[in-house]
Amino acid sequence: MTIPFKTLSRRTFLRGAGGITIGLPLLDAMIPSASAGGTKGQPKRFIVMFSANGTIEEAFRPQGGVSDFSFTRPDGGLHILDPLEAIRDDIMVLWGLDMLSRNGGPGGNGHDMGMGHMLTCQELVVGPSGIGEFSHLPDGSAGGISIDQAIADRIGNETAFRSVEFGVRSLLDLQRQVTSRMCYRGPFEALPPENDPAGAFTSLFTDLAADPTELAELRARRGSVLDKVADDFNRLNAKVGAADRQKLEAHLGAIRELEQSLFADGGPLAACAVPDAPMGLDPNSNDQYPAVGRAQMDLMTMALACDLTRVASLQWSTAQSGIRFSWLGHSDSHHALSHEADNDDNARAQLIEINHWYAQQFTYLVESLKAVPEGEGTMLDNTVVLWVNEQGNGDLHTSTDVPFVVAGNAEGYFNTGRSLVIDGRAHNDLYVSMLHAMGQTDVTSFGLSDLSQGPLDELT
Repeated sequence: MTIPFKTLSRRTFLRGAGGITIGLPLLDAMIPSASAGGTKGQPKRFIVMFSANGTIEEAFRPQGGVSDFSFTRPDGGLHILDPLEAIRDDIMVLWGLDMLSRNGGPGGNGHDMGMGHMLTCQELVVGPSGIGEFSHLPDGSAGGISIDQAIADRIGNETAFRSVEFGVRSLLDLQRQVTSRMCYRGPFEALPPENDPAGAFTSLFTDLAADPTELAELRARRGSVLDKVADDFNRLNAKVGAADRQKLEAHLGAIRELEQSLFADGGPLAACAVPDAPMGLDPNSNDQYPAVGRAQMDLMTMALACDLTRVASLQWSTAQSGIRFSWLGHSDSHHALSHEADNDDNARAQLIEINHWYAQQFTYLVESLKAVPEGEGTMLDNTVVLWVNEQGNGDLHTSTDVPFVVAGNAEGYFNTGRSLVIDGRAHNDLYVSMLHAMGQTDVTSFGLSDLSQGPLDELT
């Protein structure tokens, strides 16, 4: 017989000595009894993942029909999306959407226009410095709120963090600021991503509002975070049911594994009193780009599972990405390759490999969400993950045929497992659909209202 007890708050933390707090996964005990039995009633979540410099159409578009699509190419070459085969039932591949908002307003640089319009669907705003070299707006801004923040306005107020922005070498370029940022509360209100997994871990999972000296002293005496909250964990573990106990053990096991990598000797938190020390995960290292990205995705998944936030973003590099994919054997930067892909077969092949690698990262993130049990399903069942790009063709900086991939169905709102061609519609309407998926069905437009025709019915 189950003994009833008061529903736990979704803001319940494990607390221990030294001011340590650890968030918890969403437990059945946190959900009112009327909704605890299934996926319905679980919180919805929204994630944006960005990669730069456009795509290669013949290597991106699936072959076949809407439901019987395949990630193959007639010429037998590498298909960018073939890593998504593992999650094909959970995704929609979209082709044909256009960034029509880019057809007006100030600015002329393709990367400024692409990045500034990508999530806002609004015209750019010129900053005090005006228009600079190559038509960049050195200190300009996107012209409105980005879709992630519009969603956070509606679903982000019940959690400790309204939204969380993760980055992987998404560094601010002071001469090209619009190319460096994608999340905006409004014009000139960009939200900078956290590029250091150690910083993200500290902000999200520990209550460490101290200066570097105090942090170093605390780190020396603290031991494991988990050891400090053991008593609180044991008390909570005795109160909840068997399913919640399994979630708690899996959650704390994941924290232990992450903690060992971050807090070990030479790890980034071990050096937090001396942040310039070249130890552990270096967020500024080109060659550690994959490892930093993996750590950020693990932290994002954990933050969502803890219900610390319901809106998150992951910005891989920036528009005009200078990352050298050395682990793929490349020596030229991503941006340089994107401008040779239409003229050089070797550059084209390398650009396909880069986008294929990003498809692997997207798959890892989606599978991580899918591995978290929630209600009668998984956390992915209640989440939408949107993979975006700021260009169609990276060489020509086109605003047409911009690639989008959607994962998750938001409690059954989206009909996944399909490949869709949606010609002639503005990407504004994709974001109207996102708002509807989050329960905001009163919304009829997003961004420039004269470009919106309403939600994309094809997605449901």
